[in-house]
Amino acid sequence: MAIDAAELRRVFGQFATGVTVVTTRHEGVPQGMTANSFTSVSLDPPLVLFCADRRARSGMLVGTAGCFAINVLAEEQRHLSDLFAGKGTDEQRRALLDEIGQGAVTGAPILQGALGWLDCRLERAIDAGDHIVYFGEVVAAGAGDPASPLLYFRSGYRRLDQL
Repeated sequence: MAIDAAELRRVFGQFATGVTVVTTRHEGVPQGMTANSFTSVSLDPPLVLFCADRRARSGMLVGTAGCFAINVLAEEQRHLSDLFAGKGTDEQRRALLDEIGQGAVTGAPILQGALGWLDCRLERAIDAGDHIVYFGEVVAAGAGDPASPLLYFRSGYRRLDQL
């Protein structure tokens, strides 16, 4: 029996997630993409993963760049989520990363104002259907100022008090 894609999407939408912007620097050019498929994997060694759609050019560049940063967005950073989810132009995204992105150990841009960030060296990539799962070893990390997280639930942004 085949699973109905619309129903599967609806079920997946029942899982509330935080929102991140995954950044990298490929051949000196900063790149970024919005991702909510992020999780910690291990504390020892420190490993995380995120999943990138094969159609996401920035996600695909992580494989050749060999590094990435996970930037956990605060509620007031919705505009960054939208921008890196494809709204706006490549030039706008690069200009913003050049303006507010600071490189940590790997050189991947770290976004100012993020709730937290993890700078990672690519450990491995695994093909998984229409996505690629990227595992990274955390080489540097930092927590930002306390704030409410940007959340995604039932195909839209939500606040903690709206759940």
